[in-house]
Amino acid sequence: MKTITLSVVQFNTFVKNILDAEEFLSGLSVYGEVTNLKISGGHAYFDLKDESAMLSCVKFGASDLNIKNGDLVTAFGKVNFYVKSGRLNFIVGRVAQSGLGDLYQRFLLLKEKLEKEGLFREEIKKAIPRFAKNIGVVTSETGAVIRDIIHVTRQKNPYTNIILYPSKVQGNLAENELAEGIEYFNTREDIDTIIVARGGGSLEDLSPFNTEKIVRAIYKSEKPIISAVGHETDFTLCDFAADLRVPTPSVAAEVAVFDYFEQIKNISNLNNNIYYFITKNIKSLKNDIAAVSTSVIDKTKLKLEESKAELFLILKEIESAVSSNLKQKEATLSVVSGLISKMNPLEILKNGYSLVEKDGKKLSSSKNVKVGDEVTINLSDGRVDAKIIKIN
Repeated sequence: MKTITLSVVQFNTFVKNILDAEEFLSGLSVYGEVTNLKISGGHAYFDLKDESAMLSCVKFGASDLNIKNGDLVTAFGKVNFYVKSGRLNFIVGRVAQSGLGDLYQRFLLLKEKLEKEGLFREEIKKAIPRFAKNIGVVTSETGAVIRDIIHVTRQKNPYTNIILYPSKVQGNLAENELAEGIEYFNTREDIDTIIVARGGGSLEDLSPFNTEKIVRAIYKSEKPIISAVGHETDFTLCDFAADLRVPTPSVAAEVAVFDYFEQIKNISNLNNNIYYFITKNIKSLKNDIAAVSTSVIDKTKLKLEESKAELFLILKEIESAVSSNLKQKEATLSVVSGLISKMNPLEILKNGYSLVEKDGKKLSSSKNVKVGDEVTINLSDGRVDAKIIKIN
C-alpha cells in the first residue's frame, strides 16, 4: 500500500472535512460532569467528563450560562475541529442541568461529615504570626507555585526563610505526601507558619486537598496553616480546615511574610518621633528648671535679706542687754568693793589697831604667850618685833 505524505494543515483539513460531513456530529447532546470551568472574554470554556473520558467544550456568549464545577449537565451542540490548533471541541448551544456529579457529591458529603465533627469551627482557628522568621511550604518542588512564593518573599523580606517540603499535589500519592509534610513541619520548633499550596485545576486535580486525611492533618497541627489551593473561585476542604484561606500562593506569601523594609521605615520614623519628643521635653524641662531656679534664687535673696535684718535686730538686743547687764554688774561690784574695802585689815590698822603674830601665826589670846616670847606687831605702815615682858 502506497503511503501518502501530507503537511500538517492538509491532514487537519482532511480530518475537519470528514467530521463536518458527518451529520450525526452536527446536532447531538453529551451528558457529563462540568469541570475546569473558566469564563474569558464573555465565553465559557469547560470540560465534560465521566469516569473514563473527558471532552473539551466551548460556549460562545456565556451570559445565560448557569453552571459550576461539579454540576451534572447535558450539553447540546456540535463537534468542531480547529485546523490551526488541531484540536477537537464541542461547540455548546445550550446546557441543561441534570444534577450533581459523583465527585462533587462525595465532596459535599465529606464536608458535611467533617463539619459536624467541628473540624471547621472558627473558634479553633489559630492566629497567623505577624513576624514569621521560618515558613514551611508543602507543595511541588517544580512549577510556578514555589517560585511565586519565593519571589514575593524575597521582595518583602530577604531575611525570611522558606523551607520546602516537596510533595505531589495531584494523583493517588498526593494526599499522603501532603499530610506528611504538615506532620514534618510540626516536628520542627523553628517553623512559625505552614503554607499548603498548589495552582488551580479541576475538581479531580484538587481531589488530594478534599480528603479526610488532609483535613485531619490540618486539624492536628499545632502550627498555624495557610491554605492557598487553586484559584480564587476554587474551594477545597483544605481551605475550610486551615487557619486562613487565601486565593493564591502569592497572596499566601504576602500574608505570611512581614515587610522588612516597611518595618525598618516604621522603626526609623518611630526613632525620629522619639528623638523629637525627647528633645522637645528636655528643652521644656530646661526652661522650667531655669524659671524655678530664678524663682528660688530670688526667694533665697529675699529670705537672706530678711534674715540679715532679723539678725541685726537680735544683735542690737543682745548688745543692749549685755550693756545693761554690765552696768548692773559694775554697780554691784562697786558696792561689794566698798564693803570689801571697809573689811580690809589694813584699813582697820590705819585706825590705830595692830595685828600681833607669834611664829607667823595670828595671836588672838594672851594665853598663847608667856613672858620672854618674841612676837611681831603688824601696823598699818610696817612691822615691829617685840618681847613679852609682862602678861596682865
